[in-house]
Amino acid sequence: MRNMKKLLWISPAVPYDAVSHAGGKTYNYYIKYFQKSGQYDIHLISLAEADEVPLLDAEQYGISSDVCVVGGNLFKNVFRMVYNINSLYNIRHPLCQTILSYQYRALKKRVKNYAKENRPEIVIMQWTGAAFLLPYVQELFPQAKTVIIEEDVTFLGYQRRYEQENDARRKARYRYSYEHLKEKELNLLQRSSIVVVNNDKDRRLLVDNGIEESKIYTAAAYYDDYSSVGRKHIERKVLFYGGMHREENHRAAMWFAKNVMPLLKDDGITFEVVGNHPRKEWNEVQSDKIQVEGFVEDVSPYFEHCLCMVAPLELGAGVKVKILEGLSAGIPVLTNTVGIEGIAAQDGKEYIHCNTVQDYVVAIRRLLESPEAGRQIGENARQFMKNHYNLNRTLDGLMKVLE
Repeated sequence: MRNMKKLLWISPAVPYDAVSHAGGKTYNYYIKYFQKSGQYDIHLISLAEADEVPLLDAEQYGISSDVCVVGGNLFKNVFRMVYNINSLYNIRHPLCQTILSYQYRALKKRVKNYAKENRPEIVIMQWTGAAFLLPYVQELFPQAKTVIIEEDVTFLGYQRRYEQENDARRKARYRYSYEHLKEKELNLLQRSSIVVVNNDKDRRLLVDNGIEESKIYTAAAYYDDYSSVGRKHIERKVLFYGGMHREENHRAAMWFAKNVMPLLKDDGITFEVVGNHPRKEWNEVQSDKIQVEGFVEDVSPYFEHCLCMVAPLELGAGVKVKILEGLSAGIPVLTNTVGIEGIAAQDGKEYIHCNTVQDYVVAIRRLLESPEAGRQIGENARQFMKNHYNLNRTLDGLMKVLE
């Protein structure tokens, strides 16, 4: 213990091995990789939903923790709901709708208690919501090296939301939210010792907005590696894969179903939508040609047989982990600028770039006509992932920066 550096890790969400969402998987991998290195005495301050408690496993990895469980009796739930209203709906709120007031208060209280007997050498704040604690962290621990792990540059997602909105009133509201957050987020990043992003595009975005390049470190995102998937019996199935409760995934899959699929009605194509919590709207759209599978334990069988994977995304920011997973499986991935953002794959070699309805139709028909071309793109994609996404190497580099 004497040779280990004290590291305080703060996050509004708790890490555990069974976490299902992409950002949670990256976070879970990062903190446990740091712990396994033997270089750090890590203390985690975080929040958890009541149904997550049985899944918590930080202590099993030797990570001490102070986790606030959000749940309890009716009175507490009502109190939290009322307490959070302003931070949830007020676009002028100082937390910029990145973290709820109750969450911020609970994390701050635990940081204060930790500070009574501890002086960490490093403080890591996971995601933009936790980064709002930076001024308080620096007040308590002025000698500590501070790290903000962005994963996604949050204001970019806000910007895309307002740019895609057609309703004038909502558009004005979303624009204010974007501009308000951008100013706050950049200020926090400027004050932090180190900023961690998941791709070079986000690095350039931050540099272009005044963040000193020397303080930005690029670490790879975690993804489930499907390179062992065998693709021997390719069927006329086009796959969309991703959590369907997320607005960006719902909109992208629905756009494809309504705009591209009608043009492929004579090509024998089936559109498979895989992902948890699809909305009721899909009940009106699904048919023998549009199959909504919902949550599946293992996506591998869908990767094995699909002709290609599509991701016509309009919203979101940062690296899309589903794209990495599709590439690793050797699937021809058809996506646009938002989908391939931060991934240095080459159009026509390791993926197929599609912007319009016609782009998708032409690409899918080419794959039908030339299976060998699809196989070659898939193999190139697998090799690209092996060559460019070594997560452990990038985390080793981050630990050296923290020395």
